[in-house]
Amino acid sequence: METSERLNLVAPCGIDCGICELYTCKDNTQLFDQLVAKGISKDIIPCKGCRPTNGKCPLIQKICETFNCISKKKLNFCYECNDFPCLTLHPSADRANKLPHNMKMYNLCTIKKEGVENFVKKSSEIKNRYFAGTMAIGKGPQI
Repeated sequence: METSERLNLVAPCGIDCGICELYTCKDNTQLFDQLVAKGISKDIIPCKGCRPTNGKCPLIQKICETFNCISKKKLNFCYECNDFPCLTLHPSADRANKLPHNMKMYNLCTIKKEGVENFVKKSSEIKNRYFAGTMAIGKGPQI
C-alpha cells in the first residue's frame, strides 16, 4: 500500500507531483543542477507538490486556480465536481511535448476508475507512454 504522504502528491487535477522532475530533484543532484541550468530558480525547487503547499505552484509562483477551485468546493479531485470536465482541464497542443498538462483527463479517469493508490502504481508508465510513446491511430500511444 502506498503511504498517505505519497498519495498526497497526486494533485486535484490528476497530475502526479510525486514523479515530476521539480519534486524528484530533491533526491537527484544532477537533475537539480540540470533544472537550474534550464533557468529554474534554486529558490523554488525542490517542489513539495501542490497539496502540501496549498496550491502554490513554483512554475506560476502563485496559487493554482484549479487547486483554488477544488478547495472551495471541498473536493479531492476534479472528477468529483459536477462541472467535470471543465475548460480548465481542456487539453492544449501548446507545450504538450514538454508539460504533462494533457495527461490530466486520462489521469483523472484512471483515478476515478481504479483509485488513487492504483493510479500511483502506474503513473510513471502513463507518463512514459505519453512522452515516449508513438501514436498508433485507433490503438493509442505505443511504447
